[in-house]
Amino acid sequence: MKSARLYEYGQPFRIEEVPTPAIGEGEVLVKIEGAGFCHSDLHLMEGEIRILPKLPHTLGHENAGVVAQVGRGVKAVKEGDPVVVYGGWGCGYCRWCITGHEQLCIEPKWVGLSEYEGGYAEYLRVPRERYLIKLEHLQPREAAPLTDAALTPYRAIKRALPHLVPDSWALVIGVGGLGQYGIKLLRLLTGVGIVAVDINDERLELARQYGADRTYNSTRHPELAKELLDLTRGQGFMACFDFVGTDETLALCISLCASEGKVSQIGLAGGTARIKPLENSRFEVLFEATLWGNIQELREVVALAESGRLTPIAMEFYPLEQINEVAQKLKAGQIKGRAVIVP
Repeated sequence: MKSARLYEYGQPFRIEEVPTPAIGEGEVLVKIEGAGFCHSDLHLMEGEIRILPKLPHTLGHENAGVVAQVGRGVKAVKEGDPVVVYGGWGCGYCRWCITGHEQLCIEPKWVGLSEYEGGYAEYLRVPRERYLIKLEHLQPREAAPLTDAALTPYRAIKRALPHLVPDSWALVIGVGGLGQYGIKLLRLLTGVGIVAVDINDERLELARQYGADRTYNSTRHPELAKELLDLTRGQGFMACFDFVGTDETLALCISLCASEGKVSQIGLAGGTARIKPLENSRFEVLFEATLWGNIQELREVVALAESGRLTPIAMEFYPLEQINEVAQKLKAGQIKGRAVIVP
C-alpha cells in the first residue's frame, strides 16, 4: 500500500510502498477514505514536538474509512461498514483508561503519534474494535475531522459549560479548523455571546457565518484588550478558548477572563501560561489545558453531525501525493478550514 512517511524531523514526507498491515484477534483493518491534516502534525514534522518513538513513521490521527477486514472475535463492525476512528488510544489498564478518559493515559498509544502507524496511508490497523464508530449518513472523508477538529473543542466547551451562562461572553482566539468547530459548538450548545479573534479576514468571515457575534482582526486593533473588556462592560469573559497557544494569546485570555471564569488552552504553539492575581489576572480564574476527548464524547459529536445539527466546516480534499503541498499551505495560513488527505 502507499504511505506518507516521516523519516526525519524538519523534512517532508516520503511517499512509498509499504506492506499492508496484518491484523490479529480483535483487530480491524480500515481502508482510509479521509485523514484530516492537523496543525499538530505540522508541529511534529518541523520537530517542534518530538514525541514519536521511532522514525520513519506514518502520521495521521484524524481518520475515517470503510472496514476492510475484521479479526477473529470482532463483533461491533463488519466488512464494508463506514466508520470514524477514535484516535486517543491508551494502555487500557490505568486509572484514566478504565474511567473512560483514555486519551489521558499515562502511556498513550495515540494512532499516528506512538508505535502505531497513522492514517496517511491506504490502510490503517486498529487494535480494538471499540475505537470504531459506525456512520449512518455521513461520508467517511467528510466525517474524518470530527475525530479531532470537532471532538477537541467539544470536550473543552463541555467542561466549561457551567461558566457559559446566557448573559455572558465567550472568547475564541484562533479560527482555524478547531476554532471554527468551536464557534459552531458554542452556538449549538450555549446561549452566550461569541467573540472571535484571528489575523485572517477570510477566517473571520467564516466565524461570522458560523455564529460569532463579533469578530476582530488583532493586527488592526492595537488596543484589542481594552476594546474587548469594554464590550463586556468591564466584567471580562466567562470562558476564553485559546486555539493558538502562544505567550501572547494566553496572556490575552488570562487578562480578559472574568472572576469565576475559565481559560481553556487548546492550541499547542509553544506558549507558557502565567497567572498572577493583582498583576495580570483577576482572582478565582480557572486555567485548564484540555486534551482531545474520550470515546463517548466522540459518539456525541458524531450524533450531532449525523442529525445535521452540527454542520461541517469548510473542507479541502487532496490525494496522498500532495501531502507535502498541504503542509506548506497550512503553514502559510492558506487552508480556510480543514485539509483532508484522501489516499
